[in-house]
Amino acid sequence: MSDVLTIQQASEQCGVNPVTLRAWERRYGLLKPERTAKGHRRYRSAEVEQIRRIVHWVEKGVPISQVASLLSGEQEPQQAVDNGQPWAQARQDALQALETMNVRRLEQLINRLLADYSLGQVIRELTDPLREQLTGSASLSAHLALLDAVLTQKWAARALSLSPRRREFGWLLMPVGDVLPALELAMVLQRPLWCLQRDVEMDALAALLADRQPCGVLWVMDHWPSASQRQRLWSQPSLPWPAACWGRVVEAPPAAVTRLTGDRQAVAEQLLALETMNPEASMATVDDNGGNP
Repeated sequence: MSDVLTIQQASEQCGVNPVTLRAWERRYGLLKPERTAKGHRRYRSAEVEQIRRIVHWVEKGVPISQVASLLSGEQEPQQAVDNGQPWAQARQDALQALETMNVRRLEQLINRLLADYSLGQVIRELTDPLREQLTGSASLSAHLALLDAVLTQKWAARALSLSPRRREFGWLLMPVGDVLPALELAMVLQRPLWCLQRDVEMDALAALLADRQPCGVLWVMDHWPSASQRQRLWSQPSLPWPAACWGRVVEAPPAAVTRLTGDRQAVAEQLLALETMNPEASMATVDDNGGNP
C-alpha cells in the first residue's frame, strides 16, 4: 500500500464512501487527514488503520456517534453495542414513509444514514431486511414496488458517478432480470464500473466493448435464464475478457464464465482476483486526486 492515499484510494481500500469519510472527519472528529497546498486530503497508513478500526466497530453495531469514546477507551465495547443501533428504528421509519407514500421522507432517511455509514451497511442493515419483510406479505407488494422504484433511481444515479475515466478500467455489470441487484452490488463495490439497465446479446456486447477493454463482465442474475436466453447471452465459447456470473445461478455456466458465490462483499473480493486474468486492466492508472478533495 502506498504511504499516502487520496480520499478516493482510501475509500476503495477501506470500503467507505468518500462522503462518509468526510462526515467522520467533520461531524465526529474521528479522522484527521493531512491536506495538500490545494486542500486535497491525504491519508497516511495510520489514518487508514483508523478508518478500518471505525469500520470494525460500526460493523459490530456500535452507533457512529459512540465510536470516538470507544476508540479512546472511555466506553466498553459491549456497553456501546447495548446502547442501541439505529437500524431497527430506521426500518420502522422507512416502513411508515412507504405506508404514507412519503418518498421524500424515505430519501431523507436514507441520505441521513449514508452520511454516517457505508453504502454496503445501509443496504445490508436497512434495505435488505425491509425488502425481505415486504416480500413476505402479498398485501405489501405495492409498498415493495415503491421501495424498489426509489432504490433503483437512487442507486442508478450514484452508479453513473462510478463510470471509469478515460484512462481507467472497470467492470461491466449486466443484470439478468431486475436491475436492482446489480445496482446494489455496484454500491458495495464503489469502484470504476459500468452498470447496464438490462442484458444484451453477446454480439452487441462485443461491439460495445470493441474499443474499450474492461476488467471483465459480470452478469448479475435476478433469475436463471432459459436455454434460449443463455444461448443469446453466451453465444461465444471463449471471451476476450474475464467473465463471471453471480446471483440466482442454478446450473453451471459456460466454461468461459466463472461462477461467483457468497454475499456482495465476497463478490468484491473475487472480482479482484479475476482482474489478474486481465494484464492490461491491472496496469490501469487513476487520477491522483481521486475526484473531490
